[in-house]
Amino acid sequence: MRVAETTGNGAASGSWQPPEARSLADHGRQIQHDAHALAAAVQDATGGLEGYLTAQVTHRPYSTLGVAVGIGYVLGGGLSSRLTAMILGAATRLALALAARELGARLVPRSSESVQNKSS
Repeated sequence: MRVAETTGNGAASGSWQPPEARSLADHGRQIQHDAHALAAAVQDATGGLEGYLTAQVTHRPYSTLGVAVGIGYVLGGGLSSRLTAMILGAATRLALALAARELGARLVPRSSESVQNKSS
């Protein structure tokens, strides 16, 4: 076993390092390299997201505003309130009424055409 000579402050003189210290230094460099690569990837992704959001705001300002209000409402804790239950209930009834009207409009002309064809 090789013993390193020490200086007065306890540090080893020369370039000898235990294998664990070299391995730890290599891991540290690898972590630093990975962190830089991750930061670059995040920066690229945020640039793409920024372009997408800018295009959405330009082409669909009211839809973007509605989405932003909805996200803010949910993040603000409004999802568990009575107001939310009332709004969701009203929206569900409205959606079902519109769907029933659309389905009725699609079915009624067909059935009246088939009745006319049978009577001819």
